[in-house]
Order: sequence, then C-alpha cells, then structure tokens
Amino acid sequence: MKESRFLQTVPWLVGLVAGLVAVGLSSTAQAEGDLFPFVVAYGDRPNITDVSRWLHRPAGKFGHVRAQGDRLVTDAGPIRFWGTNLCFEACFPSRQEAERLAKRLASFGFNVVRLHHMDSYSIWGKSPNKTIIDPEKLDQLDYLIYQLKENGIYVNINLHVSRWLDDKEGFPHRDKRPQYDKGLGNFEPRMIELQKKYARDLLLHRNPYTGLTYAEDPAVAFVEISNEDALYTVWNWGDLDDLPDPYATTFRKLWNDWLKKKYGTTDALRAAWKAGEFPLGEELLAGGKFGPDYEKFWRLERDSQTLVEIRRLPTGPQGAAALQIRVERMGEVPWRPQIAHPGIAVKQGMPYTLQGFVRADKPGSITVNCMMAHEPWENLGLASPIPVDREWRSFQLTFFAEKDDPNARITITSLQPGTYELALFSLRPGGVIGLKAGERLEDDSVPVPRRRGPVIPEQARADFADFMWDVERAYWVGMFRFLKEELGVKALVAGTQLGYGPTHIQAQLDYLDDHAYWQHPAFPGRPWDPENWYVRNIAMVNNPGGTLTTLASRRVVGRVYTLSEYNHPAPLFYAAEGFPMVAAFGAFQGWGGIYVFCYSHSRDFEIRRLQGYFDIKSDPTRLVHMPACAAMFLRGDVKPAEKLLAAPLSPEKEREILRKTLNSRRLTTDDVGLPSRWGLVHAIGVDVKGSQAGEPPQGLPPQQVFRSDTGEIVWDVSQEGAGFFIVNTSRTKVFTGFIGGRTFDLGEVGLQLEKTRLDWGTVSLTVIEGDDFLGPARILLAATGYVQNSGAKLEELGGQRITLRRNWGTEPVLCEGIAGRIKLPVPAEQVRAWALDERGNRKAEVRVSRPMIRGAKVCAVEIHPSYQTLWYEIEIGAASSR
Repeated sequence: MKESRFLQTVPWLVGLVAGLVAVGLSSTAQAEGDLFPFVVAYGDRPNITDVSRWLHRPAGKFGHVRAQGDRLVTDAGPIRFWGTNLCFEACFPSRQEAERLAKRLASFGFNVVRLHHMDSYSIWGKSPNKTIIDPEKLDQLDYLIYQLKENGIYVNINLHVSRWLDDKEGFPHRDKRPQYDKGLGNFEPRMIELQKKYARDLLLHRNPYTGLTYAEDPAVAFVEISNEDALYTVWNWGDLDDLPDPYATTFRKLWNDWLKKKYGTTDALRAAWKAGEFPLGEELLAGGKFGPDYEKFWRLERDSQTLVEIRRLPTGPQGAAALQIRVERMGEVPWRPQIAHPGIAVKQGMPYTLQGFVRADKPGSITVNCMMAHEPWENLGLASPIPVDREWRSFQLTFFAEKDDPNARITITSLQPGTYELALFSLRPGGVIGLKAGERLEDDSVPVPRRRGPVIPEQARADFADFMWDVERAYWVGMFRFLKEELGVKALVAGTQLGYGPTHIQAQLDYLDDHAYWQHPAFPGRPWDPENWYVRNIAMVNNPGGTLTTLASRRVVGRVYTLSEYNHPAPLFYAAEGFPMVAAFGAFQGWGGIYVFCYSHSRDFEIRRLQGYFDIKSDPTRLVHMPACAAMFLRGDVKPAEKLLAAPLSPEKEREILRKTLNSRRLTTDDVGLPSRWGLVHAIGVDVKGSQAGEPPQGLPPQQVFRSDTGEIVWDVSQEGAGFFIVNTSRTKVFTGFIGGRTFDLGEVGLQLEKTRLDWGTVSLTVIEGDDFLGPARILLAATGYVQNSGAKLEELGGQRITLRRNWGTEPVLCEGIAGRIKLPVPAEQVRAWALDERGNRKAEVRVSRPMIRGAKVCAVEIHPSYQTLWYEIEIGAASSR
C-alpha cells in the first residue's frame, strides 16, 4: 500500500485534540446506558441517504441479464447485483405495501430481490392442495414484481424451497421423509414431475401488469431450481437412512440398477467389493459391561457450563448392568458432556465391530466415535449417529480403522439435555463387510448404504459416490434443460448452492451460487425452538477470513458466482460488521451478486423494533451502511483483485475426493492445495478445467495484517482480541472493528473514535456527489455501535453464547451514539456538516474543528451521541481562490 497523505500529517492531530479539550468538548466515552430511539424512517427519503437518486438503473430495459465468463452483462454493459430476500408472506404484499416496499428497497441500493419460501404455504393460498397456485396470491406476486421492476429492481425466483408434499398431494409418511423432501426430490419421479408443473404454472403465467411471462421478462434475472438441496448432503445428514416405502424401494432400485449396469451379477459385485465375513476376535472394551469398577475405564468430560450426573444401574437389558447419564445443561462446546473409554489399540485397515444397547427418555440420537485419545484427537474411522428411544435398542456398527493407534478411544457424545442409558457395549476385531447373505442384484435387494450404518468396503464407497454423482447430474441437468428448452426461460438458471452437491455438476448450469452465515443461531434441542437457542457472540474481525475466504474457496474461476444469502444474525453484538465486509470482499473477489438475508419474513414491513435473527428491515445499525455497500459493490468503488490464484479441480480430482470422503463440502481450494486464506490477498477459486492460474504461492500469507493486492482492504489482527477491517478507496471509506484508543488511517481521511460500550464500532463514509474526499463533494457518514430493542432481556450462557429466548423486547429500537472525529484533507472553512434525522434530513449542524497548527489544510468533523443519530451529511465546498 502506498504511503497516505494522512501519515505525512499526523502531527496536526495532537494540536487538534488539544484544541478540542480547550473548547470544552468531552473526550470521554458516552455513559454506558446512553441509548436513544432511532429507526430509519419508512417512505420516501429524497436526500443524500437515498441511493436510488444516484445509482438507479431501469430493470430489464437493456435486455436480459447474461453470463459472460465470470461477469454479468446486459446490452448496456456489465452489471452487478446487491440484493436482499423476501420470505413467505413478504412476497405477497397488498398493492399499497408493494408500492412503498419497492421504493424503500431501491432507496437502500438494492437492485435485485430474491423471492424465497413462496412455495411453503403462501402461494397455495385457498387452494385445496400444494399443486394449484391460488390466483389471488399470484396477483399479489405479479403486482410486487411489477413495482420492483418500475423501481429498477430485478427478481430472482426460487422454485423449490420449502414445499413439503403430504397426503393431499398423494405422498404419505411426511414425518418420516427429509424436511421439505430435499434429496428425495432429486430422484423421486412423481416429485420431479410436480416440480416441473409448478415451474410451468408459475413461469409461463403472464403478468397482467407487465404483459410478459416470467419466462420472458428481462426483469427476471435469475431462477433457482432448489434451495440448499442435493442428494450428497441430505444423505450425509442421515435423512435418507430410514426412508419409508414406497420411497425406500425407489431409491434401492435405482442403486441396484446402477450396480447391474456396472457389474452385471452379484458374484462380480461381491468380488469387486471384496465382501466377506471376518470372525470376531477378543474383546477390546474392558469396561463395556459397566461393572462396579466402570469408573476405571470410562471418563466423563465436562466443563464449567456442563450440568450432568452419571450413575450405574444394577439392571438393564438381558439382566446386565447399565450406565445412566442425566444431562441438564450442555457445555461450552457442542460435544460436551461426553463419555470416553480410552486405552484401545487399533490397526489400520482392520475391521472392527462396535455393538451395544441404548435408550433415552425421549426419541433422539447420540453419536459414537472411534478416535485418538490424545492430540490431535483425529477420528479413526467411526463417527456414527445412533437413534435412541424409550425402549432398549441394540446397534451394531462395523468400520475399518484408518490409522494405527495404540491409544484410541470410543466416545459417546451429542448428549442433549435428557436421560440416557447404555448397556453391554462391546468392541471386537472383525465383522461382516459388504454384502450379507441374501443380498443380491438379481432381486434388487442390495441395500443403499446408510450414513449411520456399517462402514462399507472401499470399492463400495467409490461406487456409491459415483452413483450419487450420476443421480444428481440427471436431476440438475434435466431440470435445467426443462426450464431452458421446454419452458423457454430466458433468465439465468442455477441449481443449488455450492457445497451441497458436486461442483462439476452445478458448473454445467448458467451460474453458481452459495450461502454463508457468521454465527448462525444454534438450537440444542428442537429445531427452531424459540425458547432454546443461542448465537456465539464473536466478532468476525477477530477471525481473519471468517466466512469470506471459505466462500471464495468454493468459487469456480471463469464462471459467474453469486451469494444469495448472507448475514451476521441478531442478537450478535457485532452484526453491523457483516454487510460492509462482504460487500468489499465480494467486489475485490469479482463476484456477480450478493444478497442480504433477509429484508423481511412477513408483511409486517413498517415496524420499529428488531424482529428475529435475520430481518434487517428495522435494524438501523445495518441499514445506514447500505449506501456504502452499494457504492463499493455496485458503483465499483472497490477494485477487483490484481492477481487470481486458481486451484485445479479437474473432473478426475473431484471424483477422487468424493470417492474417499462422500462429502461434497470438500471441493474447495483448501482441499486441492491452495489455502483459502490467500483470498485475503488475491482473488482465489477452483478451476474445473484442472489448470493452475498463476504461480502457486509458497507457504501462507501473513498471519496478523492482511492487505489486498490492490491496497484498498486491510484486515488487521495484530492486537489480540482487537481486530479491525478497513476499506480505503477514493470514494468510500469503511472501518469496522475494535477501537482500543487507536487512530485509524483511511488514506487521506483519519478516524479517531471514543470508547464505546463494546470498544467496537462500524463507520462508513461515502462520496455521494463528487470525485473524492478533496471536494467539492457531498458525503454520507454513518457510525454505529450497540443496538437492542426496548426491554430486551439478554442472557449470557457462557462460552460466548448469548440468547434472548422469546424476550426480544418491544418498540422502539435503541441505539448507541458514537463519539469521534473524522479528519478531512481540506480546510475547515470549506466544510459544513449536519446530523440527520430518521428520514435522512438535516436536523442540526455539526461542529467542524480546525487544528491549532496555523495554515494546516485539514479539519475534523466532530460526531457525538448528543446528536442522537447514526448518520451525518458532510459538504465540502470548492477550494478558495486565494
């Protein structure tokens, strides 16, 4: 990075601070309880805060959005998308709501909206089942899309998200199928036909307000086939292990047909898989019968947060003793409490069989592992969930040891609050590997491998990897061709998100997409339980790379890449860091689109309180930075990387990884030789052609201060626990991170903030009119810190975990004001500044100070909590002719 003018003029700061103290402005931080109500007002904001006034582009006027290499283009040239999501009923507003909503979204700089979860229940409305779209709901959707188009906003239509077919549609046993039929819908023929019907009914429908079908409307920029859905991932979740009929039979027949095509006969299959039965050897689990001396063998692991009791019961199944574990509260990490039996020797390549009995006070599952009993605590071949219920259930798992280890251990973990009992545990060498007696291709009885079942032979694993690859390709490419060729869809079509299925399959469609969340809410018990959840209250600025380099590591070089869901969810204290960071990083990496998740999950658009983990519609600490995000990503204020590092991921390499791991999340730059942390310095991605772009870097990038090769982005973690992230361009400046009494250099602009509640804050400065910070210019300044609802009751659970349970609080949102000084490289007489109200209008003039050094062509805009605002306007006039 070149030396900035600020570094050449640091001495002026001493004089300025002395002058400020002399005139009586307090240099101490605000009082800890000094919060004030502030919500970015709804309705028109015809002022500096309205992005649509300076970044408006008609939607669809310049032809369809097309993919040109890794860029998106229209007839008017390159285009990027900064977007948001609407979910469920939010996609179906009234006409008045649609008109106000579209204008508001445009005012924040959004130029695309992803229509998400429409198919859960909303679009079916009053219809008798989930195969017939309700005309009234469709009219509401039509008018919303028309209004979005009128306000320069494109749309991304999601087809399958959360429709879960039931008896009404002819699909029994919903409660025993994967959620939303994900994975299952990749191969179940009747489900695929209903997906096609829905796509046909929706996309060939003519919108009366635009006169166009969605298949032909240029304002429909993207269509996504199925959200977060792929056979690979759903199988890895274990959600296909216990499919009921007729779905299980359909899946098994597909598998057997595939094996017949490759091997022909059961004998050939048995020979290829090296299937066989190995006699069981001597007992290795000395404490498996849970005798009176069980504590000699089993070790209970807990931490300061864990509440757990353990005791021996004299009678269990078959008259044997049992071990009871009562968990009241889990520990600081998800695997605690856990119980472990160390001191077991295993040999690489040898089969072992673990069996026993389990039960619990409620249905659920536990996890058993064979792993090292010492650092680095690696797994040695067994990591399997086991279902538990109120009755004793036996289990038997056979696995191959992946390494020699004289001190391995069996662990029982994933112990949610509840009561568990274990009995008659046994670990012995040997077991049945591969086909069992009576399993034959000739009668389609070779079972589909179970994620939570016995480990299968190496060749069987490779075959199953190839089988899933082929099934996925048939589905995704088949749906793509149906949309493009039969329905004539002009929009760009994606399948699902990278990481859910093989990269090479998704790369056969128009563009590639991804999702990421920093500290997504966790639910230790029932999914989405509003009483039992937490987020880890961790700032990403202290964790270089965070979600961002992981995303970059999956990107495919030379192909359009979008991020259709991103958030740092509430009530994370540091949530405001997220969107400026991803906007800058995405622009640097050259991504095609980024979507905030989400704007709203309901039609309750005009509220004055934070609502839920994800909705940003009323979060002022996020909304006031949207103009800076739009400037960095859409206006192009952040330059793309000067150098691209591409890691080769050939078709053969992808198959090799999948055959070994059965895990499609292992298809990243990290897995093929390029550490993803290089994404903080250069653009990175995988090359599906298998070539290597640029010289592979040696070693790792710096570990404390990361500078992009353009010099515009710096991520600094040189002080432990006090990281910060800076963007320094000619028209946008961003700081987010911990303050620590430091002064921050943003090129010609300097930043000195007072201590806040968290000693952390986010500041963005955007030149709205003008070329730079030298002026003439009009600049929008946003400064944010802590935020909460009135009366919110936060609980700290330990281990950096926090929750509100249902106690989110009420209106209005309360915000922390930021005190500080923004140094500008112009004399004070050229500058005026104003605090803005909730509508973005000027409400009070702000002091502009000059340094005590005579003749210095610098000044400082002084911001303070007393203005009770999160944003300011700065006006730099023309230089004096004197």
